[in-house]
Amino acid sequence: MKVVKTSLDIDQAALAVGAPDIPTSPNGAARADAVRVTWRAIVLGLLLCVGLAALNAWIETVENVHFLGGVHLPLGAIFVLGVLIVGVNSVLKAARGVPLVPRPFSAAELLTIYAMMLFGAIVSTPGTETFFLTVGAGLFYFATRENRWAETFYSYVPPSFAPGWDGVRYQREVIEGLYTGGISFAEVPWHAWMPMLISWSVFLFGCYATLFFASILLRRQWIENEALTFPLIELPLRMVDVDERNSHPPARAFWGDRGLWLGAGAAFALHVLRGMNNFYPDWPIIPSFQGNAFSIQMTEGPWRALGTLRGEYFLGGIGIAYLLTRELSGSMWMFFWIMQFQLVAAEMLGFPVATLPKDNSQGRPLFITYQSIGAWAMLAALLLWTARGHLKLMFRAAWNPQSAIRTPHSSEPFSPRAAVVGFGLSLVGLLAWCWFAGMNPLIAGLFITMYVMASLVLARLVVEGGFIFPQLPFSPLDWMTGGLLGASVIGAGDLTRLGFLQTVLFSDARTNMLPAWLHTLKIAHAQSFSPRDTRRLMLAGFAAVAVSLAVTIGVTLTALYANGALSAYGWFTKNGPTGTWNGTATMMRTNAALDPLNWGWFAIGAGVVWGIMALRSRLLWFSLHPLGYIVATGYPITRLWLSFFLGWLVKTLVLKYGGSDSAQRLRPFMVGLILGNALAMVFWMIAGYFLGGQIQYWPA
Repeated sequence: MKVVKTSLDIDQAALAVGAPDIPTSPNGAARADAVRVTWRAIVLGLLLCVGLAALNAWIETVENVHFLGGVHLPLGAIFVLGVLIVGVNSVLKAARGVPLVPRPFSAAELLTIYAMMLFGAIVSTPGTETFFLTVGAGLFYFATRENRWAETFYSYVPPSFAPGWDGVRYQREVIEGLYTGGISFAEVPWHAWMPMLISWSVFLFGCYATLFFASILLRRQWIENEALTFPLIELPLRMVDVDERNSHPPARAFWGDRGLWLGAGAAFALHVLRGMNNFYPDWPIIPSFQGNAFSIQMTEGPWRALGTLRGEYFLGGIGIAYLLTRELSGSMWMFFWIMQFQLVAAEMLGFPVATLPKDNSQGRPLFITYQSIGAWAMLAALLLWTARGHLKLMFRAAWNPQSAIRTPHSSEPFSPRAAVVGFGLSLVGLLAWCWFAGMNPLIAGLFITMYVMASLVLARLVVEGGFIFPQLPFSPLDWMTGGLLGASVIGAGDLTRLGFLQTVLFSDARTNMLPAWLHTLKIAHAQSFSPRDTRRLMLAGFAAVAVSLAVTIGVTLTALYANGALSAYGWFTKNGPTGTWNGTATMMRTNAALDPLNWGWFAIGAGVVWGIMALRSRLLWFSLHPLGYIVATGYPITRLWLSFFLGWLVKTLVLKYGGSDSAQRLRPFMVGLILGNALAMVFWMIAGYFLGGQIQYWPA
């Protein structure tokens, strides 16, 4: 991520008011297919979102079969897109001219459907933002005399935060029925859930709207001015390619590429061998292709600080790493090891890692946690600083629309005033919701600010770094109690309410919505959508969010009441809620206070990111990237570091011995690895559903 200086003159021309919505070709001529995001694509996208959300919510909650959604390259959406292109569109093209047979889907229609399914796959993932369904119920169900949750929390829980709760007592049949199961759809106590569902839906839509308008504000800066690569949408964009002979996908240029099918076939075949060996141990398998490339338990000397060293490689992950710049993919695995050696250094200096103070949420040493917090805060600040020229123009045009230069080539889907006012009103709505929930407005404002800033960095990890499931390596409450305010200043009531919010927004942030909105805008930009079609695509995405959330809530509660939360997806129904309240109770009982040492580690993390950015802007040869340091302490990189290393190594060797032409010729093979990995995963998800098991071929 290099510092990009925005041009005020260029941005003023982009912030036109009242520009026509007719897309033009490079020579300025209006295209015949001006309206390309069609109603049939939107309707079909909504129907597919209903099916995808229902299936994803059910199989993850009940069958513990994951990864149909929940990542920013959702396997379910890729699979359906492939079926529509290769299956449906091929038939429609062959039957062209037959009465009553609809025309084939255009590339724009297929990408509209994909973008909508992207939202459906994200929203329907249990254990992320849907935690509001179980974190309140778990507080009551798992309360015991030993943990004393009743005395610690109950008096601070608003009635709208938990089902069947009136602020004094809860309805035992509502909570116990959820965990024990055996209740049919007609017997589900929907009346007891309705106040809570309405309240949390309003909150979530406030979050979605905030990130929606944030993506509009960032669109031109990240997509056009900085020209970020967006590696995770290269596959769907290539899948809908057309050529001169075919005006509708599939096109021979992509689907007939030998390199693509060589990569896809290799990935699929290797995963089939592994899957057969998993279910039938006598089935032969290629050595070292069993999930872990290696696993070493370190027990001696200072190296025991590393614990168990594991290396996993995912063929799709190697393909994604190859699509990145070498400085990015190299920084990912190098900073991972640099951070690991900090633990070794602590042991060598006489500070055993096992005895060091840990944070309350992640269980990591505090000196690592506060480095991460400082790094994330500094990167968020630098991202805003880099975009200051563009954002200044957006706010200026919102205040005085006549200050923007009119031009027929504006690509903004919404006016600057709509984007700025919408973002501001969304934030005000979130603060109002927190105030009505009984929270201190200043503390709530600080928490929401941290949410927006963290979302900014998460989005950068996805759209530039290719991270399919980014997560935070820290919790905001740890920072607020140990680095900013202290538990006594926040108070028991706000700590309790923030415990709910933190679980919903931060406990598993891989489904943060900002990257999905930016991916949708990048799709529109790559396809040269008109402002009208881009606006329609974004609104179709918001409709997909609304429909998917409603379906997810209904299916999840039905599944839990029918099968029992005790036998369902444990992170969603038990481990996540209990971890939330155990950590929050520890903060309250120990009266966590400010520690000046935490500020020292915070400053080190912030200084490292600032230093990397400063060196990158002044030294052309400096190749380290701050995103590598950002992810070095989180869970995802422990699963992905070897894939990043292999992708970086292959690209380095190809460029050194074959040149850029060879590297470009190898690109379809790497895209094929991603496609083959996705197809194999869907295949074994289906097989695992019937055979009673799951094989993990995708890191999440």
